[in-house]
Amino acid sequence: MKNVITLLTLFTTMAINAQWMQDTSCNKKSEIVANQAIEYVVNLEYMAAFGAANAALLLDEDCGCAKLTLAYISSANTKWGSRAQKLDAIDKTSLTPEEKGWYEIMRATSQERTSLEETVAQQFPESPLLNFLSTSMQDFNTFKTFADKFPKNAATAYNMISYGYTNGGFGENDTTQAMKYVTMAQQMHDGPNSYDSMAEHYATMGDYENALKNQLKAIDFGTFSSPYRTNALRYYAKINQEDIAKEVQQKQKDIQQAILEGDYQSYKEFVHPEIEVSTGDSNLNPFYIYTQKDVKTNPEITWASFLLSDMKTYFSPDMKTAVVTFVADGQYTITATNNTVEYATRASSTWCNTDDGWKILHTSFAPRKGKNGIPERN
Repeated sequence: MKNVITLLTLFTTMAINAQWMQDTSCNKKSEIVANQAIEYVVNLEYMAAFGAANAALLLDEDCGCAKLTLAYISSANTKWGSRAQKLDAIDKTSLTPEEKGWYEIMRATSQERTSLEETVAQQFPESPLLNFLSTSMQDFNTFKTFADKFPKNAATAYNMISYGYTNGGFGENDTTQAMKYVTMAQQMHDGPNSYDSMAEHYATMGDYENALKNQLKAIDFGTFSSPYRTNALRYYAKINQEDIAKEVQQKQKDIQQAILEGDYQSYKEFVHPEIEVSTGDSNLNPFYIYTQKDVKTNPEITWASFLLSDMKTYFSPDMKTAVVTFVADGQYTITATNNTVEYATRASSTWCNTDDGWKILHTSFAPRKGKNGIPERN
């Protein structure tokens, strides 16, 4: 309880960086915390907003602004989301006109919402929140208009403006302007979203070192269930792409060796239990699912040598999938005839980066022009 009191004292004595709602149904102390909750909302810090809104309700159980915040950060999905339920629990008659404007926007259908947001913004021209809700990525100038009118509330608008400069929202892409505005956003609101945005801009420029540095700062605001972790892993992979390529290539060699030796225990290290590995052999038979029974020494041939070379690795943009291309050369003897065959194929394998590391998805071999693959199996 002592910690709760300390937290509430901190909230109520802090300077308000941005008053998002001018007229609320909350008492004075609760209004301070409720506005801080909205500051978190507009900066996409929903977990912090959840905590601040509940803190506001501890100070005033009738604080409509805090109740609206909790509804806003809840899912609007009609099948499983709780936004409608939370709105139903609010006594609309106890809300101020400004709060009712936010309430009605959340009640609107997706078809009605854009028009209603514009109408409500016109009805409350001095309400930062209701005017911010009328901004749109369809017109990045709306964020500039908002920032000019409400400079104390401009952090998120600056952040959005930075994206306008990286995706053609203001004509030609301008990364210098993008970095200028996202830096302004950071200076106004030191939170994870602006660091995530800065990381994205660095990544767009191919600077994955700085992308990772900023992404890790975003994660540091709340490592538990952080939504920023995925991008951090991607930037790390981009930075270390050459080493990861070598790692996957070595796995390709190792799994091939396990197959040649009929060593299923070693083979299993490269296979995910939920992935069915599809394979196409160099005899050009139909593709099939590779299972334990296929990982055994082929009694119809005896390998004298089998080498992989000219290996190249290609990654998907999210660094979750890798395609390894290579050539395979070797020599085997056909058991039935004792004939020696020179083996020469080109091949590719697809690997997936899972929580358990890189696992194989698919492999396909084909004879090089005028060369031999493996014979048909009896």
